[in-house]
Amino acid sequence: MRQAQSRTPVAYIASPYTKGDVAMNTHYQCKVFDQLLTDGRVIPIAPLWSHFQHTVLPRRYADWIAYDQSLLPLYDCCIRLSASLPEFGYLQEQSSGADAEVATFHRLGKPVFHTIDDMYRWVETEWKSHDQQEEGKRG
Repeated sequence: MRQAQSRTPVAYIASPYTKGDVAMNTHYQCKVFDQLLTDGRVIPIAPLWSHFQHTVLPRRYADWIAYDQSLLPLYDCCIRLSASLPEFGYLQEQSSGADAEVATFHRLGKPVFHTIDDMYRWVETEWKSHDQQEEGKRG
């Protein structure tokens, strides 16, 4: 009998970019991505990596918004964070782009979290239970 393979949920990181300092906001999201990847409980998606693409081949802001929005249905959950870098005395909470992404996740009926701990609790309880049910249907 084949052992059930649990699928790791894919988590979209929604955080500020254009409000405040774009470099600090990108730095923050890269730090969160690295933490989530190291922890291994979710597969993180860092949309602010487009910042680096944009520095080489700039596009209109609307292009990046459309790109991100078109991919949101592919992800299992969203984590909405403020960009917080206490070591630099930096905090940026506002983001119309991240708020629009959150609204899309809500519209899609997918969970949105505001802390990593809350997301991890969901992974350990609801996600694993849901994933096992899905595996049983395929099994």
